[in-house]
Amino acid sequence: MEKILSQEEIDALLSGLESGKIDVTPEAKEEGQVRPFDFKNFAISTRLKIPGIDVISDHLARSLRLGFSTLLREMVELSNVPTQMERFKDFMNKIPVPTSIHIFKLEPLKGNALLIIDAPLVFVFVERFLGGGERKIVKVEGREFTPIEQRLIKKVVDMIFLELEKAWRNIYPVKPKYVRGEVNPQFARVLQPEETVLVTGFNVDLEFVSGKILFCYPLSAFQPIKEKLYSPYQIEEVIDSKWKRAIEKSIFDSQILIRAILGKGQITIGELIHLEKGDVLLLDKKVDEPVEIWIDDTLKMLGRLGVYKKHYAVQVERFLIQKENGGG
Repeated sequence: MEKILSQEEIDALLSGLESGKIDVTPEAKEEGQVRPFDFKNFAISTRLKIPGIDVISDHLARSLRLGFSTLLREMVELSNVPTQMERFKDFMNKIPVPTSIHIFKLEPLKGNALLIIDAPLVFVFVERFLGGGERKIVKVEGREFTPIEQRLIKKVVDMIFLELEKAWRNIYPVKPKYVRGEVNPQFARVLQPEETVLVTGFNVDLEFVSGKILFCYPLSAFQPIKEKLYSPYQIEEVIDSKWKRAIEKSIFDSQILIRAILGKGQITIGELIHLEKGDVLLLDKKVDEPVEIWIDDTLKMLGRLGVYKKHYAVQVERFLIQKENGGG
């Protein structure tokens, strides 16, 4: 039965990896039931829930779905593979030959990571790059990628790394640095066999072909940023520049009502009825006092009455802060 580690167990494991010591003392629930446990040969295969990794995977899936669909000229579906924790040797033993394996560093984090692209997906990308349209069944077993195929698939790898960098921005800024590519897993064992790794990625489904794209990270590399990865809320720091400019234009083009109040006074209805041309109305402002400038129903500025290019105008003298204009 598959077990999901608790947050405390994950923290303990990360701390043990950093210090080099992991408490493996078995805990007996009842006296007389203690039995030895072989931690060395125990096969780790556990699902993890790490919010930061989930955010990265979701962002990457959306961007790659669009990028792959454009590149292949057909709809591509990507679904997240649950994040797994296992030993590096166990993960590598499951990778078939040939497979497009790419070793990279996630700077400034330490350690090497792997990008794995299933062979059927590689042949689909190569076919599209070379102008092919008709879907052909390619025999994968027993062959290797040609130098031309490897150079062409490197374009896809560069696209993935570009989107991976963007996906990490909201968690922790990293820069994928390509090291080398391999076809045989035997030549891609860049970590210790017993080292614990995190495996995440996607199932990629096309009309006639499906495969996986996986990332394999050393668990120890995430120790310095584990608080960021475990945080359930991520602040969106990256803003779409086009969206920002559209919002700014919409706001700046909005029309507002501006009024300059020369003064106020009170008269009775009887006085209003009997007003005649030439009568003088007394206001509560002196001629040398500043004029109030209102934006809609809010007093925002004080100014001086005058004339500008044969038009009555008000020159702004100062802006009012919230307390001065009576705001709450």
